[in-house]
Amino acid sequence: MPYVRTGLGRWFFEEVGVQKAKEDATIVLLPSLLCDGGMWRGQVAPLADLGRVLVIDNPGHGKTEVPPPFTLEEHAVALLQAFDQLAVPRAVLVGLSWGGMLAMRVAISHPERLAAMAIFDTNADGPTVRERIEYRALLALARRIGLPPLLVRRKILPLMFSPHTLSGDPAIVEDFMRSLGGFSIEGLARATTAVSIERTTIVDALRTVSIPTLVGCGTEDIASPPVHSRRIASRVLGATLVMVEGAGHLSALEKPTEVNAALIPFVRRHLAARAQN
Repeated sequence: MPYVRTGLGRWFFEEVGVQKAKEDATIVLLPSLLCDGGMWRGQVAPLADLGRVLVIDNPGHGKTEVPPPFTLEEHAVALLQAFDQLAVPRAVLVGLSWGGMLAMRVAISHPERLAAMAIFDTNADGPTVRERIEYRALLALARRIGLPPLLVRRKILPLMFSPHTLSGDPAIVEDFMRSLGGFSIEGLARATTAVSIERTTIVDALRTVSIPTLVGCGTEDIASPPVHSRRIASRVLGATLVMVEGAGHLSALEKPTEVNAALIPFVRRHLAARAQN
């Protein structure tokens, strides 16, 4: 299996497609919290038609190792370490939720490594006090009893999917539950701590970002409501905002056709974008 070693442990990745031109960036897909790279299954093939695609399992998720305790800023550093080992001088970062938080931090700290970024259902603010309390309680419970199906159905699924998906697309929901059930509880806990409890705001820093940026959000996302995507798009110079009608938090999984209608042309336009100085 393909792995790359970083300061946050060994990461699993999948590679598809080939670079079409020497100046083209690599397309890198970064999933949401509680998901592995499989959540991008509706995007991988059309993106691979455009060029080289890397799909990475985030720390503690999928086939990637359980990391030491970390911050999102440390995760961004580790991602650049992976880029260096995987011959990725520049990337088009495509991230959802956690993946979007990571992409924004790379865009702030190392814009020269990005040709563009497309971020969905994400948040540049820090968590509220209530969110910290709720996530700490959920983590304490998960560490004691794991993630039984009843807990997932009551507490997690309504955050991840729209009501229409929950009632009308049971295959997606059940696949999500099976995948989640295979993850390490400690890996999930450390990632949730970094993403949902100790995350700091980067809203003001986004004003320094000028790389081509696509911001998308499901209209029924309650985990990262559209107000957060609008705030991001208003800070990043020239950002494009798209709403994915009827999607919840996992818009790329729930509405792949609608997401791809915005994502694929955006990536095609910016694969060979000049590096930012």
